[in-house]
Amino acid sequence: MRKSLSIIIALFLTALGARAQDSQLVNHMALGVAAGTDGIGLELALPFSPYVQLRTGYSIFPYSLKKTVDLEKDFPDFGAVPVYGTLWKGGTGKVFVDVFPGKKTGFRFTVGAYVGPGKVFHGYGDLREILEEDDYSTLVMTYNTFSFTTDAKGYVQADGLMKVFAPYVGVGYGRAVVPDSRLRLSVDLGGIITGGLKVQTYNYSVNKNGEPVVLHSSDLTDPTDGHQRDKGWIDRVTKFPFVPILKLNVYFLLF
Repeated sequence: MRKSLSIIIALFLTALGARAQDSQLVNHMALGVAAGTDGIGLELALPFSPYVQLRTGYSIFPYSLKKTVDLEKDFPDFGAVPVYGTLWKGGTGKVFVDVFPGKKTGFRFTVGAYVGPGKVFHGYGDLREILEEDDYSTLVMTYNTFSFTTDAKGYVQADGLMKVFAPYVGVGYGRAVVPDSRLRLSVDLGGIITGGLKVQTYNYSVNKNGEPVVLHSSDLTDPTDGHQRDKGWIDRVTKFPFVPILKLNVYFLLF
């Protein structure tokens, strides 16, 4: 009995020693659910030491906005047009490296990248009830300095684009992987460095895939009074050097 007790105590102390000496070198993994300005998605996290952790994941933006816009002033035959908009069309992949200044600190610096179609925002107008089907992708419409068409299905497309690969920098609080904790919460605050976005619509009459037509606020000047229809927002978006990211995460330790 005494011998068995000694063995149990020895195993217990060995286990404690192993836990205390945990190198955290790719020997744990956590699965996370993330929600923020870049959408909702899943992440996997791995530690590379008590000071460095790697996270990678994918997000989509499941929400969209619908609004009816009256175009009769500019296009008398159109009238009211349903317009839809969403963010992060096509979803985004992401890779983060978290660097902690201490072995147990929650505060961290994060660098990484976002990879995807690059559509920060996407909008389209439904002209199916206004145009004849033969006019889809063939009828060229002109407003001031730019010309565009619908696509082959009768929708006018517009995008706000960044590069398909864009670096990310930020700070955060909370560790995705803590060996002795099953549930962890964390927050990210940072920005995707874009150098500015490009806003464009498309002309499908010259290219079946859509010839890009880049837009500026000056292109949306009202010819009757000289005011910019977008109130200068396109120019602000194209010049703003980064996309802000705020993200909340919940991680579950897998092993």
